[in-house]
Formats: sequence, C-alpha cells, structure tokens
Amino acid sequence: MSLDLERYRLACSKYDEEWKAADEVLYALCQRYPDHQDRGGINAKLWIIGRAYATGIERKITSKGTQGSSMEQLSVHLLMKGKDIDAILEGVRGVREPLTPDKLTKILDAHGRLVSIVQGALRNGQTPRSFVSKYLHFHNPVVPIFDSVAIRAARKHYRRERDGAAFEIPATADEQYADFLLRFWLLYQEARAAGVRVSVKLLDNYLLALAREAK
Repeated sequence: MSLDLERYRLACSKYDEEWKAADEVLYALCQRYPDHQDRGGINAKLWIIGRAYATGIERKITSKGTQGSSMEQLSVHLLMKGKDIDAILEGVRGVREPLTPDKLTKILDAHGRLVSIVQGALRNGQTPRSFVSKYLHFHNPVVPIFDSVAIRAARKHYRRERDGAAFEIPATADEQYADFLLRFWLLYQEARAAGVRVSVKLLDNYLLALAREAK
C-alpha cells in the first residue's frame, strides 16, 4: 500500500494538536534523568512512561500483594543493572534521524539487549518488547515504538522483503521487533520519498491512526 498523503497529513495535524505536548513532557523527563543510577529518576520514568503508554509491564511481574509492588521490583532491578542499561543507551545516544540501515541495526541491538535485562524481572520468561521500545523511544525518539496496534497496521499495509533483510539483523535482536522494523523501514522510505514532514514519531502515530480506522 502506498502512503496515503491526505490521511498522513491529517494524522500529523491531529498529533500536533492533541498529543505532542504530552510526549514532550516524557522526552523532557528522560532528558532530566538520562541514566539509571538514581532510584527517584528510575521511578519517575517507569511510572509515567509505563502508565501514560499503557505498557502493562506491571502485569508481567509477580505482585507482592501491595500497591505498586510490581513496579517497585522493576525499579530495583533497573537500578541493579544500571551500568549495563546506561551502556546500552550510550550505544544509541548519537543516533539521529534520518534513519538508515546501519542505524536500524544499532536500534535492534539496543532493544534486544534491554529486553534481555528487563526480562530478568518478569515471571515465566515473558518478553517486554513493547515496553522496552517505548522506554527507549523516550530516551531517544529515533527508536520506533512497537505495540499490538502498530504491528497490526504495519503487517496489513507493508510486506517485508522476502529476499534477505533490508539491513543487518544482529544476533541480539528480538525477532518480532525486527519484523516490525523491516516493515517500518518501508514506510519510512516511502514517506521520505514523498517529500512530506517525516519523523519516527509521526509515522508511529500514522500507523496508530490506520489501525483505529480499521476497527
């Protein structure tokens, strides 16, 4: 499916009017607390990003029976792994738009490594790919957001290349996130070629708009 320019521009306009301000608060939060050496900063990011974007990460952690205990456990876990997490973030800190195949490989590596770390706090080896993509995105907006709505729209409208990947898939990558990025890359290139205003966030928002219309 080709990019529907009218629907895309409408989605961009709606985002600017209704949601951009909220996202700017989350970007500013991660700029204020960029690392994982401070429990207060970690708490702020986990609770605000986790709840604002309905990640549901707390449902993947065994509760201790008190309010907020699941998120508290995750906060402690991220603090313990803080140096490793900060090293992952440092690896993509300088990655900026426009996206390229090499940059997408770096994003996949960072996402996959952080998934492995966060997974250590979850029960039954569940995979936090959606939460991690959102958490990374607000530390660096170049990271595309993965969730069930976005991947449904991407799979419907963009078929991934059959003859080899469009960029290198590192061994650390989460398979489902890699599949999503292969489709997202097609959309990204199409939007750039159309000469419209393009950013990872605006295209994330466009996929959400397509999914809402399909319901």
